[in-house]
Amino acid sequence: MSIVGRNPESGMRLMLERATEGGPPWTYEGAAYTPSSSHPMRVTVQSDGAVDVEVEDATSRGLIQHAKQMVRAAYKHAADQAQAPPRQIHRWRGSSGTR
Repeated sequence: MSIVGRNPESGMRLMLERATEGGPPWTYEGAAYTPSSSHPMRVTVQSDGAVDVEVEDATSRGLIQHAKQMVRAAYKHAADQAQAPPRQIHRWRGSSGTR
């Protein structure tokens, strides 16, 4: 099954990107997408893996928490391999509690 468009059929899609230079802290810009909405966000990751999510709209705590977990997992995976955090984070999470 191919992915067409940014908004998923269910759940949440996270699409973030950071500049190639700089960090820590690393700052990602992008958005979280649900089937019916888009939520622009800025995510900051500290060198210890702490993640802060800033959104431009009134977003559910569940969506923000899912975004934090996805970014933290990507950071941890890179740190476990002694690498810098990924430049792009594109993840999808199922529909439980993302609205």
